[in-house]
Amino acid sequence: MPSDASSQTSPGALFANLPAGSRGAIVAALLAVFIGALDLTVIAAILPWMVTDLRVNTADIDRYVWIVNAYLLAYIIAIPIVGRVSDLVGRTAAFQASLAVFVIGSVWCALAPDLGWMIAGRAVQGAGGGALLPVTMALVGDLLPPSRRIAALGVVGAVDTLGWVLGPLWGAAVVGIIPGDEAWRWVFIVNVPLCLVAAIAIFRAGRGPRRADATGWLGRLDVAGSLLLATCLLLLNLGLSAGGEVSAPDTGSRALGGTQNPLAAYLIPLLAAAVAFGGCFIWWERQARTPLLPLTLFKNRRFAAAIAANGIVGAALIVAMVDVPVMVALIVPERDVSTVSALMLAPFTLTMAILSFGGGVIASRFGARWTAAAGLVLVAAGYALLWFNVGGGDFLHLIPGLTVAGAGFGLVVAPIGATAIDAAPAENRGIAAALVMVFRLLGMTIGISALTAVAVQRLQLLVGGLEQITQTPGESTAEFLARQTTFLESTILPLSLQVVRETFLIAGVIALIALIPVMRIGSMEERRVHQLR
Repeated sequence: MPSDASSQTSPGALFANLPAGSRGAIVAALLAVFIGALDLTVIAAILPWMVTDLRVNTADIDRYVWIVNAYLLAYIIAIPIVGRVSDLVGRTAAFQASLAVFVIGSVWCALAPDLGWMIAGRAVQGAGGGALLPVTMALVGDLLPPSRRIAALGVVGAVDTLGWVLGPLWGAAVVGIIPGDEAWRWVFIVNVPLCLVAAIAIFRAGRGPRRADATGWLGRLDVAGSLLLATCLLLLNLGLSAGGEVSAPDTGSRALGGTQNPLAAYLIPLLAAAVAFGGCFIWWERQARTPLLPLTLFKNRRFAAAIAANGIVGAALIVAMVDVPVMVALIVPERDVSTVSALMLAPFTLTMAILSFGGGVIASRFGARWTAAAGLVLVAAGYALLWFNVGGGDFLHLIPGLTVAGAGFGLVVAPIGATAIDAAPAENRGIAAALVMVFRLLGMTIGISALTAVAVQRLQLLVGGLEQITQTPGESTAEFLARQTTFLESTILPLSLQVVRETFLIAGVIALIALIPVMRIGSMEERRVHQLR
């Protein structure tokens, strides 16, 4: 007799037997998630043009990096808030509002005249994009039975990851096709008709699931908890970004003509304040009538282990997403960086997208614990291959490692996420879906900050004893620049690639550390056997 999992190997089979309105709602929600995921990585292709057109010094990376950070931070903050809102007001209302916020942010970015306005627009856009994800995950959880839920959530993860895959290529294509100056603004403009299609589809699908007690939802939303969480994450991010100034004043970007970060002197106060607000948030959540993050969820061993594993996986995942473009930028001409980076990341992200669905199906048969554990071993093996092959002079040497690591992450994503959602009570399924993404994104943020700090310190150690290149008396500027270029290519470039290799190795170790909580998550099948006993 074929198993349920084996009969549900395609998205069409997963969503079979659902009413037409429910299928339409899921398709519309998946389209919106895809659009939001595109804008997570589309900046990789257009950031050089944006920095120039917004009149920002290219050495001030700690300033314009907030074009990326603002989206990610707002994305993180919106997930638990809207996950809870969707539990209170219903999925369709939350979805429609989230889509509207994303469109407003896209138009804002398209019209932004300077860096400050662009950062603000990206924050609004990120809030809308982040809000779409938990609503969609909870919608799938509401509409499907437990036997199909793991594999279906794998489809959501695959759609989200596919957006990551196509984001840089999408940005490069838009900039290449649209004529005229500041063509990058069209990357944001085209979001409007795409979101309109999703809005029409969700409208035609009907109102969808809605809670009976949706009236008076604002009074039951944890506003204080939301503000405390947002403040904690904002201060933490500001402190981590300002930490790059902890070095000699004439080194790094400052030596290249950048200006001092105005927050550099407040690094310790910012981090201390973040810890204080985090403590206040936990204290408040313990006594809140309708908490933003129900801490009682973490009393469930399976839920706590799945969430912890998810955070650690996020820390390992972001390394490839950042290190590959860094390597490309070190080697290829600036005009080709976005295209080459996108092509090099494709084996990693495309494999992850495919296997995120496959991981859900495999977990339905073999259990979440062993599927995720196998994936983590593959991640470590892939990063080990990257550690061995970086610096070989040929990007093709990186493809095996990126493919293996991507396959590993694909096997991990769906089982861990589905375990956390399955372990939560029905009334908290929306916030559980939100926490799945929150902790993965938090792991990505903290992981890249920590590994960047390690990489910077390591590079400083390697180059600290080298003699600085300065212009000698009587030397022309052209001669000085030529000598500086030779020094960078012959000395600094190999050392930089060595640091990248070492961060891949560290990421592999982080993936193996995730095995500790993964071995505690169990699986639905194992739990059913235990209940029968």
